[in-house]
Amino acid sequence: MENKGSNNIRGMMIVPPEPTKLQIEANCFEKMKNLKFLMVGNVDICRGLEYLPNGLRVLDWLWFPLSSLPSNFHPQNLVALNLPQSRIILDKLFKRIQCRSLTHMNFRNCQYIRKLPDLLSATPNVKNLDLNDCRKLVKIYDSIGYLDKLESWELNGCFELRILPSCIVMKSLKVLFLFDCKRVRRFPDIPQRMENLRYLSLAHTAITELPPSIGNLAGLEILEIGSPFYLCRLPISIYELQLISQLLLYGNVQFPKSMGIGRQAPLNFLKKLTSCFTHSEKTKDLNLRECTIRFNRLDTLLIWDDKFLKKIPKLPEAIRRIEANNCISLNSESLRNLILQFGRKLGLPQDMKCSGVKIDLHSHHKLSHQIDFSSRVSISELRVLFVESFPTIDVYLASDLAEIYSIRVPGKKIPKWFNHQSTEGTILFWVGPEFPIVALCVVFHLVPLKDSYADNDSYGFVRDDIISWDCDLRIFINGHKRPFIERVLFHFIKCDHMWFLGMPHSQLLRKFGDLMQGDRNHVEISCKISHWTSEFGKFASMVARMGVHVECTCSPLNSVIIQDNSQNVDDSEDTMLTPLLPPCSTSNGSHTNLGCLNGLRRWRPW
Repeated sequence: MENKGSNNIRGMMIVPPEPTKLQIEANCFEKMKNLKFLMVGNVDICRGLEYLPNGLRVLDWLWFPLSSLPSNFHPQNLVALNLPQSRIILDKLFKRIQCRSLTHMNFRNCQYIRKLPDLLSATPNVKNLDLNDCRKLVKIYDSIGYLDKLESWELNGCFELRILPSCIVMKSLKVLFLFDCKRVRRFPDIPQRMENLRYLSLAHTAITELPPSIGNLAGLEILEIGSPFYLCRLPISIYELQLISQLLLYGNVQFPKSMGIGRQAPLNFLKKLTSCFTHSEKTKDLNLRECTIRFNRLDTLLIWDDKFLKKIPKLPEAIRRIEANNCISLNSESLRNLILQFGRKLGLPQDMKCSGVKIDLHSHHKLSHQIDFSSRVSISELRVLFVESFPTIDVYLASDLAEIYSIRVPGKKIPKWFNHQSTEGTILFWVGPEFPIVALCVVFHLVPLKDSYADNDSYGFVRDDIISWDCDLRIFINGHKRPFIERVLFHFIKCDHMWFLGMPHSQLLRKFGDLMQGDRNHVEISCKISHWTSEFGKFASMVARMGVHVECTCSPLNSVIIQDNSQNVDDSEDTMLTPLLPPCSTSNGSHTNLGCLNGLRRWRPW
């Protein structure tokens, strides 16, 4: 503040805990000729800035208050330029800056950026370009499509974006995100093979057709596509993408019927998957036919907001994760078969009983009393929490989730063969010297906050609200806390949902083997909604039921049955799930354990 800097200073961080107005001179960095790292945040400088050292390698300034950098700033060694939520205008900045060393640029949530100018001549070696939530961005110049060093390009939430480069020739590109770019109607041509692009997100755009050259994305593994407002037609070349392992369908996506190949040619898994969507005008049923059972690589299938999806057949052996969020017409047979398939893959024991049983299903009679109103946050706050917990894209693409089995679908019932069930947020049980295979199940219920105007139907479908939340799953072994999955997000949910999670013996043993003591070990699994948001303030989410299917060593208890007359959670005969395996019952036929109480939750970064 008094211009007392010197050549000795190499790095400076100015990030006060609270927003602060800082009275600094315009040339306050003039004496710091050797400053290499400058990180600023939560600061409002009350005057202009006339000087920055040319030797800077990292400039990271949250809420940078000016439209451009000082005119006498000529960085030759700058590697990272991070100016999120700033007033920067890129046209002005890159007209005069030439920086071949710059590899990382973050302009997230900059609302003064309207055009992305020619970076090919200004910063030809950029690897990471973050333009998420630049809601005023309209146009991206053609030259951007030739940045052959670019690896990660993020444009999520650029609502006004209309014009993309006419083509992209990016041999290094690994991820391209255009999620929620609502006005983008045309995807660029891909004139050359791009074997490194692994993750392409085009969901919730206005794209109605993909170019035939989409087949040049030979290395694509994850594809997000579709919108509830537009029908997206895919070209025959989509079937050339033989490495896709995760397919996320949002709304209406039409795959080509004609294969264009002989009958004897091998069909890859995507042909089989995408050719089996059928839509009947009379019944409005959307089904996945049985021809999907021979997929080779598909491990994740996500379908969102399809009210007409009736059936998901047996899927390929590689499948590990299935989500049919808000798909309220999905029948019980599909769900039974999916859980049975996962149970077989996990090697779940089929006939297990727990002698420590006490039924207590009356405790959730006043469900609204279990809502933690202190954990309510805004939609933007929940999004920030989730983004902060999400791994980097390289970590996500390299992650190995092959051992986790997860199903998320609308539903209210936990299968009766789960031998530990309750309506609390924790399940307690005892196991032997090694951690056994565990299957967890949780039901999330949407509770009206104001009965006078909340509107939902008999299936629990919320007509006039959208609820999102995140959950923490904790596992305690003999009193030692070690989280298995710290945070999982449920977003844009409109009805009660059930989540199934299967964890194999080998993974649990690696995680908790060092905490096992002797022949009898106490296990506590808890699930808690950490944060939740309601878009229109009419509903909230809560954990209504939990269940664990595990081979336990619980001590016998006297069984007591307490009837449940709650109207908020359906306890009638299982309409969503009937037992796939023999029911785990005690001598009196009870199925719910309080000596083995309740818990659970799941992975995923969408």
